Amino acid sequence: MEPGSAEHGTMRSPPLQLVLEEQVLALQQQMAENQAVSWRKLKSSQEAQQRQASLVRKLQAKVLQYRNWCQELEKRLEATGGPLPPRWESADEPNLEQLLKRLEEEQLRCESLAEVNTQLRLHVEKADVVNKALREDVEKLSVDWSRARDELMRKESQWQMEQEFFKGYLKGEHSRLLSLWREVVTFRRHFLEMKSATDRDLTELKAEHVKLSGSLLTCCLRLAVGVQPRDPNSSGRQDGKEPAQVLRLLARTQELEKEAQERSQELLQLRSQGELEKAELQDR
Repeated sequence: MEPGSAEHGTMRSPPLQLVLEEQVLALQQQMAENQAVSWRKLKSSQEAQQRQASLVRKLQAKVLQYRNWCQELEKRLEATGGPLPPRWESADEPNLEQLLKRLEEEQLRCESLAEVNTQLRLHVEKADVVNKALREDVEKLSVDWSRARDELMRKESQWQMEQEFFKGYLKGEHSRLLSLWREVVTFRRHFLEMKSATDRDLTELKAEHVKLSGSLLTCCLRLAVGVQPRDPNSSGRQDGKEPAQVLRLLARTQELEKEAQERSQELLQLRSQGELEKAELQDR
């Protein structure tokens, strides 16, 4: 797991939590508003129905009172045997018709209000069902949100553990690479020093070899030409020394060649070892 991706996932997790909380709050607010509106409508409808019922009762009481009064007047007229005064007919009959008409209107309004009240009651029942479903959805969202939060906390704890392990691993690898690099630098310095010393020794050996070759060539030429020394007494000594000197020169030459060959082999071994170390570093 890379630190960047983990940090990116961590940065994306808080918006999910905020969205869930906003949805829960919006649903709760919508439930409360719908319930409040439904209860207000139901209450106003009940109050209007109560007012209409009270008005109808008052009108019924007035009509009953008017009928009783009319019956009482009829009884009086029957008792007296006289006709009904014209002013009573013109004054009381319109009032009765108006009262009956108003009573019918109020009854119709009361019936319409009863229908509205029934519809509002049905609407309130539906709103209760919807609120119950919304409440269940809110509970499910709360459970899902808690589960997602626990999962997020578990993932975050796991990511922190992996990050600590990765940091320790990187630190150990970095220390190991630094130590290996120091060893490589030290080996390279020693190799260069040994190479310089070997080149210097080879140069000296070559110079000495050239010098000995020249001396050997000179001795061989002297032997071939047969140079005779002037002093007859020293001729025996010179003839005896020259072969010994030639043998020493030949032996020295062989030693130098052998040493040069050993140095060359040692240099080749160092080069091959350096190439192996370089290949190993590249593989790592």
